[in-house]
Amino acid sequence: MNNKLLIAGVIASTALLGGCSNNAELEKSVGSLTNQVSELSAKVDGLASDHKKMQADTQAAAASAQAAASEAERANARIDNIAASYKK
Repeated sequence: MNNKLLIAGVIASTALLGGCSNNAELEKSVGSLTNQVSELSAKVDGLASDHKKMQADTQAAAASAQAAASEAERANARIDNIAASYKK
């Protein structure tokens, strides 16, 4: 009985110590993943900044297009008025 407990204790100790011996590899892996997450966070921040700039540019282009359309309508109305005055 004591031999069985002693053998079980030795096996458990070996398993626990064997599991602890890979901590350096685990820390290296976690460090690598942390670096990758940091790089991805930086890229996401850059993309968010680019998105805001593009959104502002799109809004400015839409405003310019609206102003051009309004000016074209005004010019067409003036031309219509000029053409109507010649018919009279």
